[in-house]
Amino acid sequence: MLLPAALLVVSATLAATPARASEEVRFRVVNRTGEIVTGLHVAAPGEVGRNLIAGRAMPPGAIAEVTRRGGCTVDLRLVTARGAVHDRPGTDVCASPEIAIGMAAPRPLSGQPQAPSPDLVAAAQRLLDSLGFTPGPADGVMGPRTQGAIAAFQRTRGLAPTGRLDGETLAALRAASAASTLQSPDGKPPPLATQRPGGAPVVPGKPPPAVGPDRPEPIRGGVAAPAQPIPRPSPQDPFAQRPMQRASTGTGFVVAEGRLLTSHHVVANCRAVNGVFPGNRRLPLTVLARDAERDLALLAGPLDAAPPLVFRENPPRRGDEVVTYGFPLTGILGSGPTLTTGEVSALTGLRDDPNTMIISAPVQSGNSGGPLLDRSGNVVGVVVAKLAALRVAERIGDLPQNVNIAIHGRVAMDFLRRNGVAPRTAPSQAHRPAAEVGEIAHPSTVLIECMR
Repeated sequence: MLLPAALLVVSATLAATPARASEEVRFRVVNRTGEIVTGLHVAAPGEVGRNLIAGRAMPPGAIAEVTRRGGCTVDLRLVTARGAVHDRPGTDVCASPEIAIGMAAPRPLSGQPQAPSPDLVAAAQRLLDSLGFTPGPADGVMGPRTQGAIAAFQRTRGLAPTGRLDGETLAALRAASAASTLQSPDGKPPPLATQRPGGAPVVPGKPPPAVGPDRPEPIRGGVAAPAQPIPRPSPQDPFAQRPMQRASTGTGFVVAEGRLLTSHHVVANCRAVNGVFPGNRRLPLTVLARDAERDLALLAGPLDAAPPLVFRENPPRRGDEVVTYGFPLTGILGSGPTLTTGEVSALTGLRDDPNTMIISAPVQSGNSGGPLLDRSGNVVGVVVAKLAALRVAERIGDLPQNVNIAIHGRVAMDFLRRNGVAPRTAPSQAHRPAAEVGEIAHPSTVLIECMR
């Protein structure tokens, strides 16, 4: 799995004169397109090269380290997830061992502040790791993996993805880390919860509080019993100390060819992510993009996975009947999917959160990331959390029932479009039986395994 801050190591053998065929050349390609790159092609001039990162991805700011045999002059091409092509023909990789493709690479300016100290870099690395951006070890070195993690974090906060530790980025890191330390019992931050500096109350129209008896709880992934280990990583794997096992599970669903959507907390802090597709096909998935604030994550999977689910064009209404489809309590209820029904109870979430809605359909551990569908079979939301019922009962003396949380479909579609995916949409007109809605969702809904 390739996480946001990445150094891809690839190799290529190109046609060359016999005298130079044995010479090995190493160079780096930097993704400056501002988008996720899924294709890196290196070829001799005038030829078509194969995709050296097939099945992987380069987030903005990521670097691919290429080792090849052949001449110094090559044609380079980057292809983004939305299909944009960036060519760099006739590049002399011997003269320029690091090539930035896309927007112009940032150049140092006169009077620019000095590089941050190793202690500051190490502190930032620890904060990034706690937020799920995997910068590598907290060694105080501003390497390409750390720069990529900073750029990925900056994008989630609406900052320019420079990959540098400027004052604005440091302030955003500290604010995000302060909120993430207020964690739920499963050790993951509650979705959509923010904290004001100094503990100020959250005002209406903003995400619900990160503390208090009425905050939402992430729907924790069901732990398999027993957990199934996967083969031991190769000796080149830096995490090869022990075989990985399934730590938790969630749900995801296909939203485009080779693209799946799930909740951020389902895949946060995973060493690898697998998808279990219909027919018990277990395949590796790649995390392409994350939005920790809205608790969404975009995954890359097989191109032939299943037909994408269609999002509803018109907004949901209070009282609309909805259907959940997912994999709750895996290992307890069984390995198959589960369907539940209910209604849209409120069009805003806790404390008038505009990004979420409240639903009455029952959800359990493992439902997170699964589709919430209307009776036409169109997606209206992403199941993400449930109310901390026991905490509320301790406070008010009554146990709330059927108060569960889903991300609005419009929020999910906005996340997809920002990351190069054009979701399919359709009006909701038919009123199908719940069983028929489940049949629509079944081939496109996937069990997500978090491996550690």
